[in-house]
Amino acid sequence: MITLDEKIISQAIIDSYFEKLKNALDCDIAIVGGGPTGLTAAYYLSKQGFKVVLLEKKISVGGGMWAG
Repeated sequence: MITLDEKIISQAIIDSYFEKLKNALDCDIAIVGGGPTGLTAAYYLSKQGFKVVLLEKKISVGGGMWAG
């Protein structure tokens, strides 16, 4: 059973991440794929002042770089 304190803490965590998600939805450019090309594109576009969101399906970015 969840206690009241656990519920309040869980709600605060959810609210915090929800705000970050809402901010990420407002972007100039969305890049799908966090491999070398996606990372490079996101870096240079953000340096030019664009609000960029990088979407990656795996838990870490880098694509095939980890395999060598």
